[in-house]
Amino acid sequence: MNRVNVLRQKIADGKLVKGFFLTMSDPMVSEIAGFAGYDYVWIDAEHAPLDRQEIFYHIMAAQGSGCCAFVRVANIEPAAMKAILDMGPDGIIFPFVNSAEEAKLAVSACSYPDDEYNGLRGQGPIRAIRYGLDNENDYMKAAYGDVLKIMQIETMEGYESLEEIMNIKGIDSLFIGAADLSRSINGRNDGTKLDDVYDDMCKRIREKGIILGAAIGPCVEDAQRVTDKGVQWVVFGQDSRTLAMGLKANLDALKDF
Repeated sequence: MNRVNVLRQKIADGKLVKGFFLTMSDPMVSEIAGFAGYDYVWIDAEHAPLDRQEIFYHIMAAQGSGCCAFVRVANIEPAAMKAILDMGPDGIIFPFVNSAEEAKLAVSACSYPDDEYNGLRGQGPIRAIRYGLDNENDYMKAAYGDVLKIMQIETMEGYESLEEIMNIKGIDSLFIGAADLSRSINGRNDGTKLDDVYDDMCKRIREKGIILGAAIGPCVEDAQRVTDKGVQWVVFGQDSRTLAMGLKANLDALKDF
């Protein structure tokens, strides 16, 4: 059973899939996450200063230590996706998906021209076929199903296009980006409440049978709150902030000495 199917089975069994935000360049962080027991690492190539080689090393370290590697790309750019997909990640997270057209482009970026999605991905897998140890033609037939395609809904535009987005074939999961969604709502200044939008999205996404993800705080109460709404996988904590708080607490322990 491949890594993605392990996650799918865990969700099917009603267990919460857990990961954390990764922003630091050293792949040691991803390896520690796997050894610690996380289900996946969220390699953040949208906000963090990570180049392609650093992303590559994080994917290797995470998978080598027993967890999945999700890469959040900077935007929906098919040409930029080629190298990332050829590294063999377990999931691609697309930020700010605001329309069905953008969702369809994201799906196409992850698929080959001759598969059922008529994709845009160019042929050239490297690590994804274990550097040639796996059969390339076999890989290309199964490649689409081995990578989760995750769309982030984090604006009112995305929320208002939710029904059309959910109808795009090939989406594996939708993720509610509550922080940016809140700012988008505030920008409207029309009385819309984040809780109402959030709850409506959860209800509709789960009714559609699409896997639902969300960010939470590192506490049982927050996890219970979102799972009660149907959330099946979560991300919590960030490597740099966790390190900063740990270092500060370490120093504070001797601040009066």
